[in-house]
Amino acid sequence: MQRKMLAALAVAVLAGCGVTEAARQATTAPTIAPAGRPSITGWLTPDAQTPATDGVSGDMEWKQAALGALESEGVTLLSALPADVMQFCPGYARQTRENRAAFWAGLVSAIVERDARPEARERRLPLMQISLPDARANGCGGAMTDGAANARCAVRIMAQAVARDGAIAGRSGAGNSGWTGLARNWLPLRSDRQRGEIAGWTRRQSYCR
Repeated sequence: MQRKMLAALAVAVLAGCGVTEAARQATTAPTIAPAGRPSITGWLTPDAQTPATDGVSGDMEWKQAALGALESEGVTLLSALPADVMQFCPGYARQTRENRAAFWAGLVSAIVERDARPEARERRLPLMQISLPDARANGCGGAMTDGAANARCAVRIMAQAVARDGAIAGRSGAGNSGWTGLARNWLPLRSDRQRGEIAGWTRRQSYCR
């Protein structure tokens, strides 16, 4: 009987040592740091479609500026689901952060393509049309003729417009004052024909399927 008790005690001690050792290893084992979120500008490839800049000198610089602006100024834009987004990008709700950024960059470029004169597009990279009062009202710094500053300001205005109105190009009444979302600032989105062309182009892109 005594031998059985001693054997049981020995097993308990050994088991306790095993638990202690396991606990020690668990608390001293190296931890794996969470992977940092990759930059959406690093994801950019030369064949990413932006119609206003394709084939224009400085095309990649413009795309880098647009995606960089989305990363710094467009955080809320990338997480938003505008009420009319399905018209422009049917697969938007299930897309990755990178594909959502690609959609907005493509949308900006499609707007610019229709907002700028053809001869201007041939000579230089086009810019979003942003008035000085609009730039000031939205807290934008830098000259609106500078590509990077222009892209940052455009994305800031877009993010605020979508957050405020919940739409890319909506109507709240008659006349020019009735436009909401991005259509408040950019005329191509007020034209049924041009808005249809823009939406038709973005819908065909791989990041919207």
